[in-house]
This record gives sequence, structure tokens and C-alpha cells, in this order.
Amino acid sequence: MSAEAVWATVTGNGEGTKESMNLIHSIATRAWNAGFKVITARCERCQRSMTLSRFSAHKAGIKMGGHWYCGSACFASAAEEELSELVSSVQDRVPRVERMPLELTLVSRGWLSGTELKEIRDEQKEEGGEIGELLVRRGSVSERQLTAARATQWGCPIFAVSKRGIPAKIHIPSTLMQLYSMIPLHYAAATNLLLVGFVYNVEYGLLYAIEKVTGCKTQPCFVTPSDFQLQMHWREQAKKKSEDAIPSEVQFDCVQTPTEMARILCNYGVHIEADEAVIGKCKEYFWARLKSGSKDLDLLFKAE
Repeated sequence: MSAEAVWATVTGNGEGTKESMNLIHSIATRAWNAGFKVITARCERCQRSMTLSRFSAHKAGIKMGGHWYCGSACFASAAEEELSELVSSVQDRVPRVERMPLELTLVSRGWLSGTELKEIRDEQKEEGGEIGELLVRRGSVSERQLTAARATQWGCPIFAVSKRGIPAKIHIPSTLMQLYSMIPLHYAAATNLLLVGFVYNVEYGLLYAIEKVTGCKTQPCFVTPSDFQLQMHWREQAKKKSEDAIPSEVQFDCVQTPTEMARILCNYGVHIEADEAVIGKCKEYFWARLKSGSKDLDLLFKAE
């Protein structure tokens, strides 16, 4: 039986098309006829109802934000609406807390003298650069002392990273990890808590996006630059060995309107036969994750 015929049988009319069916090519009619338990799904957009077997339910329509959409047109419309809300929202707004400057934190801990502070500020004026990196380069403080000072600034702990790779149970696009100098470190399934390590500062907008896309809670901490680079190296090696287990990512650097982003998201959803979509936003990117069975695809749209 063709996909169009199956769609007509399920919906009770002959107007369906392959693209309307989700992002799938057919419903498993053999399982349907075998009498599996059935469920009824109602599209949040057009209110069309569809009766599905439990076996084939994950193959029909697409879920997003706790709602179910019967096909590409309804999904694209809902995705555009959600993206428009994210564009207009002030999601990255975080209460600003006055923090002691990094160099003064180092002085207060006795790791930097007043004379060294004056010298490094003069050097920064002439050469530029981040003051912490300048201090480490000239040997005024160690990398671990610098990380401890940054952690103190943000009121976060330091995570002692193993010299061996940490298995990534929660995946974050490598583009975001490099951009924010952060890495997921440890996931506790019992509490659904993900420990996220930062090198320079805590990006709360990214933490909110991680929580929305992955569904887990996050807790920030700090790691040294060397530990960050080491873990990124291990992840690249692991990615080469098991590419199927790590979400692919596609990056769009040209600014997209919500309509364009929704169209691209829908097209990729059709291509990989996605059954669920989640959309989040951090400062620089809109982050959409399409899920198709055990495989995920991350789409990153550059924000204005």
C-alpha cells in the first residue's frame, strides 16, 4: 500500500500526501493489522485527530513542546511561532552582580602583589589581551590559581578533571563548547543534574538552553584551560570512533528570520524522519535539536 493510501486510510480522506505524514514514508500497516493497542493523537495546530497503534505512534507526526503536530505544515507553523517568541524574548537577561575584578581577587588572596598588578595593567594597555592569560604567561600566577580566582568571582566550585576522557552522556554541539569555553563534565541520572565546566565565565543563557534542549538541570563550575583543551581532545577522538552515537550538527551563520529558520528546520525534519523537535536559545545561537529514534541532529542558527 502506498504512503498516500495509508494516510487516506488513517485520516478518513484521500487528501493526504507523503510530506504531510510526518517526516515519514509509511505507517507500519502490518503492526496496525496485528491489533496492537491504539492511541488517539490530536494535532495542536489543525486539531486533526489520528488513531495510531503504539508500535507506529513514534513514526507519525512530530512532537514539540509537549504538543503533537500531524505533519510538516502544522509543525512549520508552530516552529515559526516559537522561534518568533525566542527572537522577541530577553532570554539572555541575567541579574548582573557586581564582581570583584579578577586581578583584585588574586591580590586579596596574596597571589599577586601591588607592583605586579601595576606592571600587568601597563602591559595590557600596550599589548591588549585578557589579563588572566597575561599573568599566567609571565609566570605571576599559576593556571590553577587563576581558575580558583575566577571560581571565587562567580561563587562556583572548581572541578578536578581526570587526565583521561570523561564519557559524554549529555551531548552539546562542539560549536557551542568552543564558543563559550565550556564542557559537560558529569551527569547524575538519579538527580537529572548535569555539571557544566566553564573556563572564563558562566554563560547562564547557555545553561538555560541546555536545560530546555536536553531536559536536564544544570550546575556550573570551573575548569582550567588545560583541562578544557584535554577534554575537547578526548571528545574529538571519541567522535571519530563512534560517530553514530554523537549528534551531527549543521551551522547556519547567515541571520535567518523565524520563517526561514522554521522552513529549514522542517526540511531537515522531513529528511531524517524526525519524531521530536526541541528549540532553545543562547546569546549567539538558536539551537534546535531534531530527534529521530536514537539519533539526533543539532541545527545552529546564528542570532542577530
